[in-house]
Amino acid sequence: MSKIKKTALIGVVGASALTAGYYTFLKPSIQTTPSNQKIQNTNQEGNKESKNTTSSTKEGVAYKDGAYTGAVTKTTKGDFQVSVVIQGGKIANVNVLLQPNEEFSRSINKTALPKYVEEAIEAQSSDIALVSGASETFKGFKGSLQDALNKAK
Repeated sequence: MSKIKKTALIGVVGASALTAGYYTFLKPSIQTTPSNQKIQNTNQEGNKESKNTTSSTKEGVAYKDGAYTGAVTKTTKGDFQVSVVIQGGKIANVNVLLQPNEEFSRSINKTALPKYVEEAIEAQSSDIALVSGASETFKGFKGSLQDALNKAK
């Protein structure tokens, strides 16, 4: 009986490692930490915005070019904050600035956050799908992202 439990545990750990490896090696363009983005102007609230105000529309939404920082969104697992980079009126990148640092949350976020970033860029909005088992990450990421996108309109 214990041999079966150990085999099942190894299978779960192996699947988790494969998923993490996929995002580490096959999805290197997904950034979940601040990159070396150039920020041209910072307003009094500390929200970063560039001086370029080119805008475009996709599905009726117009975004002004620049970098916009969303509000800190509190969840039961901790606080989340993201910034969004708008280029050519479109979401070019989403950077996760703040996330819970507790070990269990880090393991979930390692898989969920890159997926949420990818979906937000693809959807060009905060209309993203929930990753099973990452509902608090979903709430925090989506809340902060929507606040940043509201500032970019």
